[in-house]
Amino acid sequence: MPVSWSLTMTPRPGRAASRSKEDMSRRRAILQAVLVASTVLSAAGARAQDAPGDEPLRRLDANALAGGEGGLAGGDYGAQPTEQQPLAGGDYGIASRPESSAATIAPTILSDPLGAAPRGFRPVRLPSPRGTADDPYAPLGVEAGPFVLRPSLEAAGGYDDNPDRLPEGGKGSRFLRLRGEIDGRTDWSRHEVGIRASGQIRRYLDLPDPGFEPEVSAAATGRLDVTERTQINSELRASLAASRPGDPETPNSVKGDELTRSAGATLGVAQRFNRLSLRLDGLVDRYTVDDAKLTGGGTLDNSDRAYNAYEARLRASYEVSPRLEPFVEAGFVTRDYDRKFSNNAINDDNEIVEDRRRLGSDGYALRTGARFEMSRLVTGEAAVGYGRQTPKDKSFKPIEGLLVDGEIAWAPSALTTVRLSAKSALQETTLQNSAGVLSRNLGLSVEHFLRRNWSVTAKASFDRADYKGSARIDDAFTLGLETEYRLTRSLALTGSLEKLWLDSSIPNDDYDATIIEIGLRLRR
Repeated sequence: MPVSWSLTMTPRPGRAASRSKEDMSRRRAILQAVLVASTVLSAAGARAQDAPGDEPLRRLDANALAGGEGGLAGGDYGAQPTEQQPLAGGDYGIASRPESSAATIAPTILSDPLGAAPRGFRPVRLPSPRGTADDPYAPLGVEAGPFVLRPSLEAAGGYDDNPDRLPEGGKGSRFLRLRGEIDGRTDWSRHEVGIRASGQIRRYLDLPDPGFEPEVSAAATGRLDVTERTQINSELRASLAASRPGDPETPNSVKGDELTRSAGATLGVAQRFNRLSLRLDGLVDRYTVDDAKLTGGGTLDNSDRAYNAYEARLRASYEVSPRLEPFVEAGFVTRDYDRKFSNNAINDDNEIVEDRRRLGSDGYALRTGARFEMSRLVTGEAAVGYGRQTPKDKSFKPIEGLLVDGEIAWAPSALTTVRLSAKSALQETTLQNSAGVLSRNLGLSVEHFLRRNWSVTAKASFDRADYKGSARIDDAFTLGLETEYRLTRSLALTGSLEKLWLDSSIPNDDYDATIIEIGLRLRR
């Protein structure tokens, strides 16, 4: 509001008049200074009201940690909620969406040693979220209601010099492969629903009686934010796959594909008490194997391989700092077969033999470890522990051993990401004289972007399957080289070269194979 000043002065002659003029000038100067100061202070106060407060450090989402659903190393501490930060490894940010008001409480990116499928089941492969924001070659996705969906379709062809995984004399074959994937998440400010699914078939062209080797996996996850400190988590999952050639769990006399199926659900609750977080999950999974045709005629009855697994898992974690969160975890499982006793088993020569033993087991696993971000270049989660699975057949000794699990990523530059993984599992088996399998896996991969749209990845892995109670120990080695050249956001050329070796303690079960493949990938 404008302010007007009116000064009435009575002129006086001489020195008094001069002094009055000086006083009036001084008063005007003081008044102008006060007005200027008031204006500056008012502007500063208005700007202070509009300016945002100090941003707290944001917690790393599980997807951004090493190995977690395709997350990349590098971290995002201190970033604005809507600001996309380039992540190490060449992918530039995750799809832009409002920051959730509540991150997942006590998350984990480690595999569950008690939740592993029986030996002979293929590992479940689900798509990983792909980055978009700052990368001109990344897919944008398709908006469908509250979801942002990212579908992809890949067609490839190649050559396998030992598709039957024979010790010697294997015949090579060309093959065609078709794979489709889709993943999506809601963009709600509270709660979250996610879906992931993939399907693949592979057809060998030069084998006398080839199958299609189907491989289908799907999972739907949900998180209900009851309060800022309480969450309810859930998951539904299912998979179908054909057994792998050369697998000791599959008899040599099986004709065509032997299909394995699994379905399960998880329901849990998580609670945060300041820095302490507790999470309790209940898991139910069912595993079945379809009856298989035999080369000599007849059918192999696999009904004695069907069972349900019931697991309870408790995890307690404490946030020492935003970069370090140690935890302890305990899990208990019981595996209840449909049939009390088995019909048959598979011997060391991969032949079907009569075997009648009590089926089922009970077990537990104890682990301790930490989620960490040692620097903006090293992130991950690691744990060590002990696991024990006790068969219900008293003639077998328990399967027990050290558990080592971890997912760590190191980004030495913005174009290179090194990943190290470790997994342990206690698994069921159909092999004769074996109570179960203690399996361990180590993996190493180095991804480098030669250009922003051209990546090359070198991989190496080692898998040991120790069949407890049996003399069989299988060591599998894999070396691989993969490349992807993205022509546009929606189109990419792919290629891979893979070398496999199996070194078994059982004579005449060793094999090696070389697989080369080129393909075309469409993405949205």
